[in-house]
Amino acid sequence: MRHGSERREARNETGKRGPAGRAALLSTAALIALAASPAWAQEEAGEGAQVPVAEELPLKPLVVTASPLASPLDELAAPVDIVTRDDILASSATTLGALLGDLPGVSQSSFAAGASRPVIRGLDNTRVRVQENGIGAGDVSAVSEDHGVPIDPFVAERVEVVRGPATLRYGSEAIGGVVNVINNRIPKAIPKGGFEAEAGAAYDSVSHGRQAFGKMQAATGDVVWHGDAFARKSENYAIPGPVDRQSETWAETSGIAGGASVMLGNGDVDGYAGGAITYYDSKYGIPAPGNPANPVHIDMHQTKVQLASELEFNDGPFSALGLTGGYSDYSHGEVDATGATGSRFDNEEWEGRAELLHRAVGPFTGAFGIQARKRDMEAAGEGGELLAPTTTEAIAAFLFEEMPLAGERLKLQLGGRIEQVEVSGRALDASIPLAPTDYAVDRSFTPASVSAGLVFAPVEKWVFGFTAQHVERAPDALELFSKGPHEATETFEIGDPTLGKESALSFEVNARREGEDYSFEAAVFHTSFDDFIYKRLTGEMCDDSYDTCTPHGAGTELDQVLFTQADATFRGFETKGSVTLARWGEARAGITGQFDMVRAELDAGGNVPRIPPMRAGAGVFYGDEQVSARLGFLHAFAQDDLAPGETETGSYTDLRGEVRYRVPMRLSGGHALELALVGENLLDHDIRHHVSFKKANVLQPGRNVRFVVTARF
Repeated sequence: MRHGSERREARNETGKRGPAGRAALLSTAALIALAASPAWAQEEAGEGAQVPVAEELPLKPLVVTASPLASPLDELAAPVDIVTRDDILASSATTLGALLGDLPGVSQSSFAAGASRPVIRGLDNTRVRVQENGIGAGDVSAVSEDHGVPIDPFVAERVEVVRGPATLRYGSEAIGGVVNVINNRIPKAIPKGGFEAEAGAAYDSVSHGRQAFGKMQAATGDVVWHGDAFARKSENYAIPGPVDRQSETWAETSGIAGGASVMLGNGDVDGYAGGAITYYDSKYGIPAPGNPANPVHIDMHQTKVQLASELEFNDGPFSALGLTGGYSDYSHGEVDATGATGSRFDNEEWEGRAELLHRAVGPFTGAFGIQARKRDMEAAGEGGELLAPTTTEAIAAFLFEEMPLAGERLKLQLGGRIEQVEVSGRALDASIPLAPTDYAVDRSFTPASVSAGLVFAPVEKWVFGFTAQHVERAPDALELFSKGPHEATETFEIGDPTLGKESALSFEVNARREGEDYSFEAAVFHTSFDDFIYKRLTGEMCDDSYDTCTPHGAGTELDQVLFTQADATFRGFETKGSVTLARWGEARAGITGQFDMVRAELDAGGNVPRIPPMRAGAGVFYGDEQVSARLGFLHAFAQDDLAPGETETGSYTDLRGEVRYRVPMRLSGGHALELALVGENLLDHDIRHHVSFKKANVLQPGRNVRFVVTARF
């Protein structure tokens, strides 16, 4: 949460916008509505303002996901990765998985150009929570790898990836980590000068991809209005080798959002209250279809409403209150070449949370809160064979506390959560294999989780952390009630309605050094799972119904998988760093490096399926006031630690480069124009991701040159 003084200063800036600012507001609104090419306008930033916005020093981002206290990175026990707005715009990623997939410890499912979820330390789907401003995505992307996340990277101001104790604030489905997309669709403060906007466009050579976006915030008194829109369109992307294009990798995505907040402040209470409504539309192909003559594409729609309020109290035992809520109406159809919809998934979901921050009680400062969620998911057509209608209801209480142990050098962070989860649906009764039926099931679970972390800062800029946590997760409806064909992954999935809670005992040690000239981060982790739930290949084959499954039937098309529980151990190591080797005035140059690995084994013997390979990377960088550049590579080693039924995935090297140029502009009011040229997979290597179900048939994009222009004013 922002401090009240920051909001008051921001409010005091309003009223300084003159005729030029009002003209800019009208022209920018028109540009955004038309999703036009890059544009910029003038706005009056106060008396004597002559410095472009881009030259102002950026504020250090507060990590709102990892701590309710909005702590900076050097005060957290667990590592946090932050992807900035500039990095988002430079990336050709159309999905969150592709955007985050090169971070240490993070990979991507890479199923389709429009569908790729983040995989954190080998954990995915129902163990990685994807959310927007603290509220879940409200989708069905965890049901299948071909289902996209209806949050486009274009909308994000930044993205935070969090592991460790703070994930307990968000639910048992965050046992592997949290990916939080943070944007300002619900404004939290009046913009400087009362108005700000950004617009831009990009082109990707590998897919002839075109993108345009625009957003704005404008204040009228104590009310701040927000609007944004974006559109993407790409064709089948080019790949290395004799085949020119990877079929069915086209995508078309667009979205529009509007929001508003009222700034509050009466001396005793400061804050805001607001809401936003978003519409998202996406269509994308499913590569390597089972029937190439009749390919399938996804047609996805979501309408989402979010409400939020943060109140800061200047006196009393409580320092702040945060309220957030959201409602999502999501649906997608899986449409064939004739226009017929074979499967349809509908998801109606609401979620609300309240978090109350308290001032020091003895040595403790922290927050406690409640969270509630209800989800109704329904599948029809062929999808109805996989999953009958299900309902999930959950309510939880959580706690996060912090206390000093040795002044400011040593801190203890504690977290806890208890949930009540109810899951209902219909499960498969296969007691008569040639005449299976289904029956109604209601399951109830009470996951309880605790965590502890130590933060030790012995000298300036160096921080050491240690975390330990015991986390429990209730099985998801998909894991309990799956009972049919899943054409996209070419599997026949069978849930187990008797599954129990999954639990994990995790330990992590990390070290971090923050600074311009020398930064470093490393983490070693070990997680022991009891009753780990995973998809186990049975060795049987099926067609579209259970009675075709071998050995009783004669199925040949789909691999049968059974949701199974077994003890497992995950362990790994991650590191990254940068060193400035030379400076010339405002310019500096240096080197970067990174490494990550994860091993995941079943305690009874064998490997956990679809675990990312070991990776290592290095690069060089240069930057001054106007120009910045970097060149580096990420090498993925061959993955030969295989589960039964898996095949080895070869190594690859992804060479990337980037040059940015900030156009110097000294006009009244100040605005900024930035040009970027980005190269991806410059060696044109064959890239296949081991975690992808489609790795044998689908190559990742070949050499790509991306041009980006961004205007901020």
